[in-house]
Amino acid sequence: MNFWQRLLGGRPRVVRQRKWTEKELRAQGFRYYDPHKQVTMARRLPPAEAPKTIQTPWDTIVATAGYYIAYQASETPGKPLDAYSPRPIEPKIFRETYAPWREPDWKPTPTQAYLLKLGCKPYYKTVGVWAKRLKEPTLVKSLESSKPSLAPAGAWLCVGSAGEPWTVTDEWFRSRYAPPSKDKKAQAADHRSKTPLRA
Repeated sequence: MNFWQRLLGGRPRVVRQRKWTEKELRAQGFRYYDPHKQVTMARRLPPAEAPKTIQTPWDTIVATAGYYIAYQASETPGKPLDAYSPRPIEPKIFRETYAPWREPDWKPTPTQAYLLKLGCKPYYKTVGVWAKRLKEPTLVKSLESSKPSLAPAGAWLCVGSAGEPWTVTDEWFRSRYAPPSKDKKAQAADHRSKTPLRA
């Protein structure tokens, strides 16, 4: 039964947060991707700005007060914060998967310097994700979505350290994660220690 038959003729399958095992992820075509070590500009969402609704290419997500909001620093400086592709990250997940950027010779780009003035701080992601590129449209319920959204074929479906699913474009994913190494199985135990899969 293909996706459209499931959607129209039966109960559609929705990918939700849950406890995953590495065996399940591999059986469903997921692979582990390490993050590129690069600066992520982020800030905590203050109560005065919450809740914050963010529109992605195919989903509407809502961040509550205390969430971390990460911004893409590839745009030119001088724009409103929402022009920098904001993405919300649950506070506990952020603390477990990001660390402050403390490279002594770091010199912020003009856009990073602008985001610093707007209250952002530099971080980098320390933990990778299990991910696969979707071959067909798939319903996904992220932590910040009120209802499942339909991610298109070609998008990347990611599963984070808390078992939370989320989807991104191919360009976004490839700019942030490295292809799996060939000796992945030899590194699986190390990745499991870095990326606990829990509900």
